[in-house]
Amino acid sequence: MTNKSQSFEEMMKELESIVQKLDNENVSLEESLNLYQRGMTLSANCDETLKNAEKKVNELMSEENVEGDEETEKEENHDES
Repeated sequence: MTNKSQSFEEMMKELESIVQKLDNENVSLEESLNLYQRGMTLSANCDETLKNAEKKVNELMSEENVEGDEETEKEENHDES
């Protein structure tokens, strides 16, 4: 069950909780399998969130570089006058 409204931080906390439960020797095999499956889903969602954030940062940096290049060109053209 994936909850898309969960924040990255909430998903990470749930993942940490799952790892702690799986480390507990008192967890049944069936519960361990369910926890593992939920953990894999959360892990995939966290990975996707991180990749999207990285993509957005790269896009913002590219935009900033383009704007910086345009500003440099304006300054160079103004200096030549």
